[in-house]
Amino acid sequence: MLIIKRYILRELFGPTLLGLLFFTFLLFITRIFRLADILMSEGVDPVLVGKFALCLLPALLSFTIPCAILVGVLISFGRLASDNEILAIRTSGMHPMTIFFPVILLGFLASIGMFVVNHSIVPNLNFKSMDYLYQIEFQLFNTLHPGRFYDDLGSEDTDITFYYGGRNTKTGDMLNIHMKLVSKIEKVTGRKESSSGRKREALLLAERGRITADPDSRMIRLHLFNGSLHPLAKENPAQNNIMFFKELVRVFNPSADRIKEGTYKKKNREMTIPELIESINDNRLDSPKRANKSWVTLVQRYSNPLACLAFILIGMPLAIYIRPSGKSVGFALSFGLLFIYYLLMKWGASIGEMGHPFAGLAIFSPNILLGAFGCIMIYLQTLK
Repeated sequence: MLIIKRYILRELFGPTLLGLLFFTFLLFITRIFRLADILMSEGVDPVLVGKFALCLLPALLSFTIPCAILVGVLISFGRLASDNEILAIRTSGMHPMTIFFPVILLGFLASIGMFVVNHSIVPNLNFKSMDYLYQIEFQLFNTLHPGRFYDDLGSEDTDITFYYGGRNTKTGDMLNIHMKLVSKIEKVTGRKESSSGRKREALLLAERGRITADPDSRMIRLHLFNGSLHPLAKENPAQNNIMFFKELVRVFNPSADRIKEGTYKKKNREMTIPELIESINDNRLDSPKRANKSWVTLVQRYSNPLACLAFILIGMPLAIYIRPSGKSVGFALSFGLLFIYYLLMKWGASIGEMGHPFAGLAIFSPNILLGAFGCIMIYLQTLK
């Protein structure tokens, strides 16, 4: 009996590893091109980029491990069923649960491991990755060459074209700085803000400037000295009043909207479970929508790890019934089940963000439905 259990687990290992490599590569490939661009940039430390990539990997694995387990179960049990090995095991007098139990136990242990990792390891690494990203951005800003135009330094609501003529050899300050700022004009309609399609343009000139880092707020500041700001209002040129300044500070950071009271404000995915509970309590009265989003993230920390167990429960009997004959069929079945699971997960999250009283049940619904259906199919298998 012990030999049979080891054989089942050994058959499961190969397809699961294949699925893990496939899904991890599939999700990571969207970041590979961005990392390659960063590595090719002059002045960026490759070790820092490597640390940033390693911090992203555990978060990806928390999604790809359940997917890989599903693929492994479908392919391995489909092969065992199509080769009549499961039938041979059952006709030898062994109870069907002898085949199912070690894999179910493996799924249970995997769910516990995933919960431990999602509890604090993944959020802390997500938070750490923002530190590395901030350091990379600072290195990129410090490698801007004089005599070139840079038009990729803006944010979602502002386009920036940047140029400077040279550097002071003693202080390292940038000299003869030119910046063109193009920002979208927002209009308020009722309670909603939307872009009006109009843009506000301005030309900023400075005698010199320097770039500094603010680690607490994760912002990069451009200090400009002895300059002027020239509005470029084409519709009403009479309002183009030139403003002169001795010092002006411009912030460069795509996450500037996440700065609260001078400190960096974590996203939900960067918070540990105690921090999520604190966020829920702090925003319950002032910002119920934000509190609901934190609550959804908290419940998903408990729900998502159970996908390992749910996929095993549904995958084993489904593979025996369908008997996929090849890896391509196993991957196709896994994509179908993953699509169903994703739809139920998004539905549960949307219910939770609305504050519905049964939101918790809705968030757990993918695991409950797939797991319950799998248990019924396993029970029917034991009756044969």
